[in-house]
Amino acid sequence: MIRYLVFDIETRVDKALVKQIYDPEDTLTLEQAYDKARDEILERSGQQSDFFPLPYHIPIAVATLQADADYRIHALGCLGVDRFPEAELVSRFWQVFENSETLVTFNGRGFDLPVMEIQALKHCLSLPRYFAAGQSRQTYRGSRYSDTFHMDLCDFLANFGAALRRGSLDVLSRLAGLPGKYSIAGEDVEYLYRQKRLKEINQYCMTDVLQTFLLFLRVELLRGKLDPAGYQSAMAAARENLTMRAAGAGSENFLVDFLRRWAET
Repeated sequence: MIRYLVFDIETRVDKALVKQIYDPEDTLTLEQAYDKARDEILERSGQQSDFFPLPYHIPIAVATLQADADYRIHALGCLGVDRFPEAELVSRFWQVFENSETLVTFNGRGFDLPVMEIQALKHCLSLPRYFAAGQSRQTYRGSRYSDTFHMDLCDFLANFGAALRRGSLDVLSRLAGLPGKYSIAGEDVEYLYRQKRLKEINQYCMTDVLQTFLLFLRVELLRGKLDPAGYQSAMAAARENLTMRAAGAGSENFLVDFLRRWAET
């Protein structure tokens, strides 16, 4: 059982489901139905957002980082649709969860986990441990104010909804001296998927999970879970681990760029 599972997902819009809902008479193409739905969502939001509701999101990349109780990285990888069918991708993520104790995310409570729950529903998966079947209280879903099961950094740093502006992962990463986003942002993923640039999506997703982990270390220092010496040791170990991974992955690997940008901050 690994202590911490840090994860992040990237998704695409399920256009087939969009067409079922927004074109029941079957008079539109997939793209026409998608455009119609996006326009309606944008109008309902007062022209503020065209973000589709969670059931329309299909995971296409799930980056995971596993760390032990001493905050040492044991594994880093990405489940992507370049290697796995969507149903298997979802199933494999929940298999990784079964061997993990504490989830660490950035807005995972608001997006990543609900999406993965809905996809488990779609693909007939059973998650008794996650839903605490047979127990008197909820764990991963219900313990919002406890870090035993799930530490959502976005929720925590917003004082669990009390703060008016929570700050993005990019902003908080840069504030903490981390590289932040680079040439790709979340809104680019749908376009990259249409262009079949799946490797770039996977790498972008892994960059986000790395920054989530490193930001988590800073939050552990903030909370007193790590003292300054322990924090510096954990950060140094993370840098060494990533440097070793980059050395064996070729000059074009995203870790080389991540480490370079990290050194420059």
